[in-house]
Amino acid sequence: MVSIVICTYNRQEYLPKCLGHLKAQNCDPKAYEIVLINNNSTDSTDAICNDFIAANSSLNVSYYIESNPGLSFARNRGINEAKGDIICFIDDDGFAIPEYVNIISDYSKKMEFSNYMAFGGKVIPCYNEGMSPKWISPYISGLVSEVDLGKKVKTFAKKYPAGCNMIFRKEFFEKHGGFNTDLHTRGDDKFIFLKLKESGHKILYIPELEVSHFIDDYRLEKSFIIRLSKVIGQSECIRLKNHKLISRLQKQIEYLVKLKIALGLGLLYLIKGQSLKAQYLVLVRWYVLKGYYISEKL
Repeated sequence: MVSIVICTYNRQEYLPKCLGHLKAQNCDPKAYEIVLINNNSTDSTDAICNDFIAANSSLNVSYYIESNPGLSFARNRGINEAKGDIICFIDDDGFAIPEYVNIISDYSKKMEFSNYMAFGGKVIPCYNEGMSPKWISPYISGLVSEVDLGKKVKTFAKKYPAGCNMIFRKEFFEKHGGFNTDLHTRGDDKFIFLKLKESGHKILYIPELEVSHFIDDYRLEKSFIIRLSKVIGQSECIRLKNHKLISRLQKQIEYLVKLKIALGLGLLYLIKGQSLKAQYLVLVRWYVLKGYYISEKL
């Protein structure tokens, strides 16, 4: 069985649509379960979850409240409550295609992919105005959780799945533990995928496994991008706090190199007349570096 875990916090505007897409799966309702984790929401999330369960008795839906604040706590609660041997995570503002469960079931059972411990697919950002912001570029598209590695099935190499469309075999968590609860706001996805790779496991990219992910207007504002960039750097510092000094130095060098590359790419964007792409590319790399150094000094 496939367990679909939705960790939610004050997203009453989008949660019903997310649940509607999961209700509309083109498969036997017994093939999957929906595990709802309410992470202390103060809006109408509780009523939405209970009403959905009451209105859909044919679906296998369970609902829990996780009192410890933070996405990693909610995700770990979902892992503990899930009954399936495949665990999927979809954001509360993520919308799965009707074949989502079928695709996951098929690939997880294929012998040629039996040594893959995790899977991920495309994530398509959705915007209020229907178009990508002018400042977005492929180098920082991760800020809006975009994932598109093409049309071919392949192994994730340097990149890894986005948190709103990531799938694991439950046995991985049973053997290696769950998400890092020190990473409350950002970075627990990367933590778990690095742990997975360090354990010698591979991650499969499935192009037809699509999830649309809604991006609020506030997440496109410059102030939010700066704050998010800082958090990315801070989360990396927290993740590496117990690593050897050489690992932390390598991360600092990596960030410095990325900033230098961003300056070069920014110059190319300026030459093309795309000043916003240039500005945001450099801005993101600068504040990621700054966020890392701020945490390093604490």
